[in-house]
Amino acid sequence: MKLITDQEAAEIFRCSTDKIKRLRLSGKLPYIPGRPVKIREDDLLAFIEASIQRATPPEPPTAPNPDADARAWAIKAMLKPKRAPRSK
Repeated sequence: MKLITDQEAAEIFRCSTDKIKRLRLSGKLPYIPGRPVKIREDDLLAFIEASIQRATPPEPPTAPNPDADARAWAIKAMLKPKRAPRSK
């Protein structure tokens, strides 16, 4: 188990030490309090792994069903309320 400082964690993340501090204080990144604050390298790697967004394969496109569209249009047209005649 290797312990690293905020500065070393920031170098791994390629970010500022303030961002590492915000991650720690929000509870997203476990740490060992003290002076200096220490972060277990395993916890940092677990945080990175959990943060990775995996791509999901797109759903195959479905062929449009023209009969269903025509049926929906017909039902909508038949159930459409009739307008009252204009009064002169």
